[in-house]
Amino acid sequence: MKKLMIAAAFLLSGAASATDMSVEWAVNENPWRTAEEKVRDADRHPAETLAFFGVTPSSTVAEVNPGGGWYSRILAPLVKEKGRYVGLEHNPAVYADAGNYAAGLAKYPEKFAAAKDMYGDKAVAGFIPLRGEAVTAPGSVDVVMVVRAMHNWARRGFMEEALKDVHGLLKSGGVLAVVQHRAAEDAAGDWQETTKQGRWKQSELVKVIESHGFKLEAASEINANPRDKNEYPAGVWALPPNYNGADTDEEKAARDAIGESDRMTLKFVKVG
Repeated sequence: MKKLMIAAAFLLSGAASATDMSVEWAVNENPWRTAEEKVRDADRHPAETLAFFGVTPSSTVAEVNPGGGWYSRILAPLVKEKGRYVGLEHNPAVYADAGNYAAGLAKYPEKFAAAKDMYGDKAVAGFIPLRGEAVTAPGSVDVVMVVRAMHNWARRGFMEEALKDVHGLLKSGGVLAVVQHRAAEDAAGDWQETTKQGRWKQSELVKVIESHGFKLEAASEINANPRDKNEYPAGVWALPPNYNGADTDEEKAARDAIGESDRMTLKFVKVG
């Protein structure tokens, strides 16, 4: 009888640990992540980044431009029991001239539905800019994560529209969490030039975001990379994991030695 009680206690403790989800669990033990994805952790620092932004298992988190799902497979399992995941892919309407890429964006709700086990029953999906679509209630989101995407907001001309949408979705005091490829402050040209390389100057990006009802609360160098000197005509896409223009193994190895792009990590809060 005593052995049975010990065995039962062991099973119960295992069940409790499986539901006691934390950021560390979501990054390091979560079964939805692949070994290939975890290789990128050394450059992207997901545990430190989410802790900096204040993401917890009880957060309602909206992820902008989930793309291939690298961050989705961390965020969705983390919040699916006590919080909620909101997926906001870029609206295919703003990529209408991009052919196959726009078609891929349009398939996001279908891909989302196919992975319901990971996202959970409370999760929802839609597009940003919202264009009148009620993906989730206004003022219901704790954190909106925009990772490596704001150069596209600028290049495609929907920066202001998307910031207004994000402001409307967030609770008062909610967090706009930004990780963005960074240009040097003395780089030639303004954002119209630097975003062609996938980058924003930090001072310019802060100014634009703060002009739309947000206040910069904190900045971190978690995702900084001083080895990235922005020396490639192909922009950030020349570096891992894209390697654009790397025609030889030697060139790819040289870019591996640099790592992924230098990035700013900015925590804004909604004002009002």
